[in-house]
Amino acid sequence: MKYVVISCALLIVLLTYSGCSSSRELAAIPPGLDLSTVPRESFTVTAERFRFTPDEIHVKAGTLLRLELKGTGGTHSFKVSDFGIDEPLDEGESKTVELYVGQKGEYPFRCSHFCGIGHFGMKGKIIAE
Repeated sequence: MKYVVISCALLIVLLTYSGCSSSRELAAIPPGLDLSTVPRESFTVTAERFRFTPDEIHVKAGTLLRLELKGTGGTHSFKVSDFGIDEPLDEGESKTVELYVGQKGEYPFRCSHFCGIGHFGMKGKIIAE
């Protein structure tokens, strides 16, 4: 019985940690990046009840992306796991985040602060082409 309990505890620990990490984590601004030479693009992203507007952001790979975040309709957050960003956003608050999108691909973002019944659908993506 003792071995069963220990085995179950180890299995729970392994399952917990195996699903918690992102498949990739990039620096939001890589060290040594010469910011004076990279193209820049800015967007305003509004976090409101159960959605982001816009929920898709298209940029060219190699762009420094500046996002002006605005919170309405309660407390939210803006999380981009691939870049290690998780910014809380209270109602009426504005914050700015910057990240360098160096590679082509899709980078999902979501609200990580439970904001109500529609919270789990509150997501979007950055698409680098």
